Amino acid sequence: MHKYTIELSFYGDQLDPSEISACLNLQPSGSLSQSQIQAIKRKRRPYWGFNGQGEVGFQPEWTCLEDGFEFLLKILNPRKSEIVALAHQFDGLWWCGHFQASFDGGPTLSPDLLVEIGSYGIPLTIDNYFSDGM
Repeated sequence: MHKYTIELSFYGDQLDPSEISACLNLQPSGSLSQSQIQAIKRKRRPYWGFNGQGEVGFQPEWTCLEDGFEFLLKILNPRKSEIVALAHQFDGLWWCGHFQASFDGGPTLSPDLLVEIGSYGIPLTIDNYFSDGM
């Protein structure tokens, strides 16, 4: 069985999470401000991430990555021009977690979805995690 998480993230040394939230009129599912980083011993960069938490239909894990993307894109598409502009100012990333209990299979994304994801000009990364306890 495979499970997926998905998030749109922005990173940047000058990033202020509250400004991203105001620009997109969305509350982040995760963020880290410059002042919060100063209290952390590890080197980190300011961050803002959104996975749709709190929206109707949200799932913390998806059994189909394409379904997770379709859910997130439905929320983000009305804000596409703002997201594209933010991607020119900060490091944007479509982050996907792929949690697997076996080494067979994995995500499949349709050509139409790949075109839509690509139209934001933001790289996609899929991090793979193995867990035999799933």
